[in-house]
Amino acid sequence: MVKIILPAGWTEGRRTVFESADGPLSDVIKAFAAAYPAYRHRVLGPDDEPLTYVNFCVDDDIVPRHLRATTVVEAGATITVMPPMAGG
Repeated sequence: MVKIILPAGWTEGRRTVFESADGPLSDVIKAFAAAYPAYRHRVLGPDDEPLTYVNFCVDDDIVPRHLRATTVVEAGATITVMPPMAGG
C-alpha cells in the first residue's frame, strides 16, 4: 500500500492520511479519487488526469510534471499532495 497525505484544509473530518495501491503515479492518484470521490475535483481534471497545477511528492521529492507519466510509486512509499499557492 501507498500512503497519501492531503493538506488539512482539504479534508473532511480532519482526516489527512489515506491509503491506495502502488503503481504508476497517475494510476495511484486515479485510484485514490475513485475510492474517495469527495476529493476527486482536488486531484483530477475533467479529463480524468491528475491536475497539472497540483504538486505530488513521492517520499518528500517533488515529481516534476514531465516525469509524472513515468514515475512508479512503490509499496510503502508516501505521496504528499501539495496544493497550488498564490502569492506575489
